[in-house]
Amino acid sequence: MLIIMDEMGFERLLKICRLHLTVEEAEKIRKDLEEVVAYFGVLDETDTDGAEPAYHPVEMLQLIGDDREKEFENKEGLLSNAKTYRFYLVGPNV
Repeated sequence: MLIIMDEMGFERLLKICRLHLTVEEAEKIRKDLEEVVAYFGVLDETDTDGAEPAYHPVEMLQLIGDDREKEFENKEGLLSNAKTYRFYLVGPNV
C-alpha cells in the first residue's frame, strides 16, 4: 500500500475536519483515503489525447420559452383550494 501522507499530515487533516476518532476509526479512514488517492493515479495513466473536454456530464439544451400572459377562464376554480386575497395567493410570512 502506498503511503500518501505522513502521520502529522493525517492528524492535521483530522483537526481541520474537526474529527475526533478512535485509533481504529482513524486507521480505517486513513486506509480508505489512501485507496481513493491511489485511484487518481490510475486516472492519470488514462490516455486522453484527442478527447473533448466534458464541461457537464449530461448534454443539455437550453430551451427558453416566451413569457406570455395567459388568461384562465375559471380563475375561481383554479384558486378554490388556495388561500387567496383579491385573486392573489397568500403564503406564510417569511
